[in-house]
Amino acid sequence: MLGAGDLCALVAAGASAYMLWALPARGQSLTLYLQIAPLISLFLFGYAQAGLYPGFGLGPVETFRRLSYVTAFGFLVLAAFSFALKLPPLYSRVTFTLAFAFSLVMVPVARVLIFNLARRWPWWKEPVAVIGTGDRAARAIRSILRAGDFGYRPAAVLAIETPIDPGVEHLEDVEGVPIVGGLDQASTLAAQGIRVALLESRRADPFREREMVDRLQRDFRHVVLIREYDDLPVEGLQIRNLGNLVGIEYTNNLLLHGNQVIKRGLDLMLAGLALIVAAPVIFCAAALVRLLDGGPAFFIQDRAGLDGRRIAVPKIRTMKRDAEQRLEEHLAANPEMREEWETRYKLRNDPRLIPFAGRLFRRFSIDELPQLWTVLQGDMSLVGPRPFPDYHMKHFSPAFLDLRRRVRPGITGLWQITVRSAGSTDEQESCDSYYIRNWSAWLDLYILSRTIAAVASGRGAY
Repeated sequence: MLGAGDLCALVAAGASAYMLWALPARGQSLTLYLQIAPLISLFLFGYAQAGLYPGFGLGPVETFRRLSYVTAFGFLVLAAFSFALKLPPLYSRVTFTLAFAFSLVMVPVARVLIFNLARRWPWWKEPVAVIGTGDRAARAIRSILRAGDFGYRPAAVLAIETPIDPGVEHLEDVEGVPIVGGLDQASTLAAQGIRVALLESRRADPFREREMVDRLQRDFRHVVLIREYDDLPVEGLQIRNLGNLVGIEYTNNLLLHGNQVIKRGLDLMLAGLALIVAAPVIFCAAALVRLLDGGPAFFIQDRAGLDGRRIAVPKIRTMKRDAEQRLEEHLAANPEMREEWETRYKLRNDPRLIPFAGRLFRRFSIDELPQLWTVLQGDMSLVGPRPFPDYHMKHFSPAFLDLRRRVRPGITGLWQITVRSAGSTDEQESCDSYYIRNWSAWLDLYILSRTIAAVASGRGAY
């Protein structure tokens, strides 16, 4: 299915480029391009070599990165092939460039569509065995169940001790996944087709841990250690061979000057294009606010930016002019709503919103569009932790507040594409911490693409 999807996406990209340029601008025959159609197999071979069939366990950002690299390399090979054979310049370079650009978008989109369709089928995901019954094993199962993009399905739990870990004899499952016995059942699970084992790492006895890894490798093709590294970065983590020692290299990507230049370049290019497209929407939205509620169409918020510097964050006004008074009256009259407010600082049924326009603008994030200008000014970034109000920020931990100060706040972020408005402050802190420590251009592009999909659907926003 994935190979067929990639093939269809590549053909669609080539056909779109042909219809947009080669046919109308050059008048070239389709037969000319059909002669090189078999070379599409080079791309499929490259995707296979990159581990993208099926690519389970890679995660969406790594999958996107590998797809982009292989696609770019495939078009580079095509260009080198035509140059080496000294073929006449019959093929349109513009058409090839357009096909390349379309492929970079269409191939990942096709993958997402297939995953979203196939993840509902029980046979689609890769079954994995979780070794251990402790907290880390339980968290691993919860994480796998939440992160459907990884393509894993916890199928069974094995207790580390045989037959069952001391103290958990009464347990029948871990997070709903059945405990089928001890390590002596590993061969049985492998015979049933399970190839991946996630081993709960216990640092207290490294010799025992090495014995278990050796034992599990007899039955499972992949053995993955589950180990906590606190809040250290995990994306781009490098393993170094230091003789009898294994070194793990961490890099804070956002502190590298070159990466800061890349991020700023992406901000300027994408925010500039987005602002041109969004300008008519901003104008119409501002006019609607003036029509429905009078008063100013924009609301300027004072927030903390890079290094704690105060910045002005503009939004299209979604609340009535007496919003604060309405909020206090509503919370006083509905004490059950106060807990929702103090947990998320949002209300599902907010009495402050301007009728029709307020909920519409929030649902599709139209009120955030003026912040594109703030990105061009350099006060904000397209992707980063949201610039929350001070009353919201005081509920974050001091360590997280110090971490936030190192980066520009963003229009969107990892929190917005995962939990959206339903997330608590703890979830917001977790998502933003992960983003800051694991930044990459690929992560930014992934978040931006997911943001477009989330905004278009209006999912989770209120």
